[in-house]
Amino acid sequence: MSLANLTSDPNLALAMSIAKSTGELLLDRPSDLGIQTKSTATDVVTLMDQRAEAFIVGELTKHRPEDAILGEEGANKPGSSGMQWVIDPIDGTVNYLHKVPHWCVSIGLKDENSGQALAGVVYVPILDQMYISSRGLGAWVIEPSGTRKLQVSECNELSQALMGTGFGYASSRRASQARVLQQVLPKVADIRRLGSCAVDLCLVAEGVLDGYYERGVNAWDHAAGELIAREAGAVSSGLFGNQIGEDMIVVTTPAIHAELIAILETHNADKD
Repeated sequence: MSLANLTSDPNLALAMSIAKSTGELLLDRPSDLGIQTKSTATDVVTLMDQRAEAFIVGELTKHRPEDAILGEEGANKPGSSGMQWVIDPIDGTVNYLHKVPHWCVSIGLKDENSGQALAGVVYVPILDQMYISSRGLGAWVIEPSGTRKLQVSECNELSQALMGTGFGYASSRRASQARVLQQVLPKVADIRRLGSCAVDLCLVAEGVLDGYYERGVNAWDHAAGELIAREAGAVSSGLFGNQIGEDMIVVTTPAIHAELIAILETHNADKD
């Protein structure tokens, strides 16, 4: 499947345009980011998160008035079309705050009836990388050096896998995740914690990471990135036969998925 076929999807083209414009807005950051906290003192939100979400919602409402919208910063617009946009204006707010480049704009589209992801865009403004996918049409990255079709790595042994993960905000959740990490780390080549679920999922799609797992992610964190990873050949699931969700998301190359799932299930990684 060619990139031209992929970008001919009007929903994907709209998401790409909005993500690019949102990234430009976020790069023009004020000196005072208006930092506030949400669930805990380490769960921060900035004025720019809110501005970016308002911009995305405004653009989607203008172009797709009948679609529903769900966003991290409070957007929850019902729709009548059966389609829902799931958006994270800044996935990796702490990175954005500290000028670490691994943060992104994430825009996903799903069928409200089936729950199936239809299109996804993850844009990393600092690196000017745009990861894109449409259901059944593969996944690509568009970057300054050119355009590449994405394919997961050929890693077929967990012991050789470079894994990504993330941590929650509450101290009790972090303690549980540290316990699980102690069990996973000896079984893999190494682990990276980059600070953005959506970026990590795209790195799995790109073959940079061989897998990613995390407890506690929300729909807007993975709505776009999980589709991009699957369209690049990754396998995704929750634990104990469940679908991905807040309890757990596990996305890896096909060969190592079952072994990682078994370790996570043995150590109740979906529980605090």
